[in-house]
Amino acid sequence: MMFVKTEKIEEIITRTIKYIKAGYPVHFVGPSGIGKTSLALQIASQMNRPVTIIRGHHELSNKDLLGQHYGITKKEIIDNYIHSVYKREQIIKPIWVQGQLIEAVKHGHVVIYDEFSRSLPETNNIFLALLEEKVLPLYGKEKDTFIPCHPNFSIIFTSNPDEYAGTFHTQDALLDRLITISLDTCDTEAEIKILHEKTGIKQDEAEQVVRLVSNLRSYGKGFCPSLRASLMIATIAHKSNIPILPEDKQYQALCLDVLTRPVKQSFPELKNKAVQELILKELLRKGEYQ
Repeated sequence: MMFVKTEKIEEIITRTIKYIKAGYPVHFVGPSGIGKTSLALQIASQMNRPVTIIRGHHELSNKDLLGQHYGITKKEIIDNYIHSVYKREQIIKPIWVQGQLIEAVKHGHVVIYDEFSRSLPETNNIFLALLEEKVLPLYGKEKDTFIPCHPNFSIIFTSNPDEYAGTFHTQDALLDRLITISLDTCDTEAEIKILHEKTGIKQDEAEQVVRLVSNLRSYGKGFCPSLRASLMIATIAHKSNIPILPEDKQYQALCLDVLTRPVKQSFPELKNKAVQELILKELLRKGEYQ
């Protein structure tokens, strides 16, 4: 997703970099589609350090983060130098596959742990020692028991709110070690810029799309429909030569197709017909943002 800077975003970036340079991890929490990952990547790019991205999911384990033995290597030596002496030796060694965190901790990468609350809490326990004691404990490796943390190592966490499907409640001990910045509101200026620059629609057309989607958000809870819905409408309208005009039947159908499901998330008690009537009412309503 294209990253567009605004005064609000610049201010968040400045604060976050200060926190990271002071040695504290930062946690961006907010609804899906608000741009948490794009913001984290933008900040990481300004740190002038290698970047490691970890994607949180329920099957992620310590083996993925730290490493694991995976298969074996076999070496066979046959010594028949002296004709009457036959010697055969077999050497078997386990193969150690290094996990994602090892290089990052050793060499001071910026780690972006994206959607970390989708990982099991027991998997995330490893970050307690990493953030508090500045060491990465190793389990199962033959020689080292821990790796000291490089002084330039830093980490940015992102997550959806706990009420989102597929997320786990994060342990308080981990959250207590993070500076959590809530991204629970959309920067309208940024959203208009993204639509204009990424899809090629005109500025006034981008404002029209954002006004509709933004006003629909104000009816419900959270951040639904998201920026992705705005991008879908703008992209399809531009590529299909659909006029972004409230009275245009093709545009109305496009908006209903894209927005009915996400708007209904905020109104589960309403039938689709009632949700679509609400969308059309907002689409045809004259005026500015609610």
